Amino acid sequence: MRHLLSLVSLVIMAALLACGGGGSSAPAPTGSLTLRLGSDSFAGYTQVVVSLEKVEASGDGVHWVALGNVRASYDLLALQSGHSALLVSSAQVTAGTYTQFRLTWATVNFLDGAMQPAYVAFSGATRAVMTMPVTTTLTGAITVPADGTASAQLMLSGHQAVQQRAATGYLFQATGSAYDLSTVARVAGRLTDGSTPLAGAEVFGETVDGSGLATLQRRAFTDTSGNYVLEGLPKGSVYFVVSQPAGTSSSYAAAAAAPVNALLAATYTADLAFGGAQAPGAMTVSITPPSSSGQGTWVELRQTLTTGASGAQILIVRSQTVVTGVSQDQAGLMGLAPGSYGVAAQRSSSGGAPTLKIGTQVVVGTGLPATTSLTFP
Repeated sequence: MRHLLSLVSLVIMAALLACGGGGSSAPAPTGSLTLRLGSDSFAGYTQVVVSLEKVEASGDGVHWVALGNVRASYDLLALQSGHSALLVSSAQVTAGTYTQFRLTWATVNFLDGAMQPAYVAFSGATRAVMTMPVTTTLTGAITVPADGTASAQLMLSGHQAVQQRAATGYLFQATGSAYDLSTVARVAGRLTDGSTPLAGAEVFGETVDGSGLATLQRRAFTDTSGNYVLEGLPKGSVYFVVSQPAGTSSSYAAAAAAPVNALLAATYTADLAFGGAQAPGAMTVSITPPSSSGQGTWVELRQTLTTGASGAQILIVRSQTVVTGVSQDQAGLMGLAPGSYGVAAQRSSSGGAPTLKIGTQVVVGTGLPATTSLTFP
């Protein structure tokens, strides 16, 4: 009898294994993931070059899946305004939701072996080496369906990507997010003065909360034809498009387009027309205490702007990362149209949620630069 029961058990086990009943031999379902890299604009630079070794994904921040060895160098300013780069094409991964994406930076320049792997460039041929972290992790939920496809984009934020420090030079401290391209909108448009396109103007895409506080979501420079694209905007929000075009000898008063109600993952249009260029003014903002090595600080100027036929909002018209000095941070904001500006600063520690510090109204003229200061607690 005992032998008969053992034989029956073996037969049942064999049948279970034959139909996958053991579970361990059945492969996990997979899907396809395509990943792109995009960036905001960074005021004050003509190039921000970085070199990328590889990209990985994780669902829990502990177990990482290699998506590919990228081994490429990029000018991040060439990846803004709708010009993203393909990082990974149709990688086969385990189906599921990935919440973190880790970029490992390279120690060589893949475009030119004689160049530094990371550097910033200014007007003319001036360059400065930029110190990179080993890795940068971006967050955002991307779901890869079983036997399906997902397309996502990693967007680097321009708030504090490049930190200029008096003691240590230029540091890369970018934060950013991952977006499923099927759930985000784009806003595109053109900036003009009459029939003349306004090139090199920085354009902001902002949201306004219930208390009236504006938050900058995306930024881009216009091209030589005055065109811009703000991408990676989660659908379901209302966005305000703002710009204050400025040059070395003239500037325009800031203007905002009618609000864009981005209900769909589609491309919306918001053009801005300017006129009456003026001689520019400037403002210097000093901030104490100075940023620590793990902090990023940026200054924002705000004005009340007409938004459409009958509305108005207090919106951000300029945003600039500070230079960190020995005893204080400082931002020199050039090319400001004469007028009154509300001054604020934001400070983030290790890429976390920033702390907002609101200052006073400052009047800018065309003479000596206006000055003001802020102190974080």
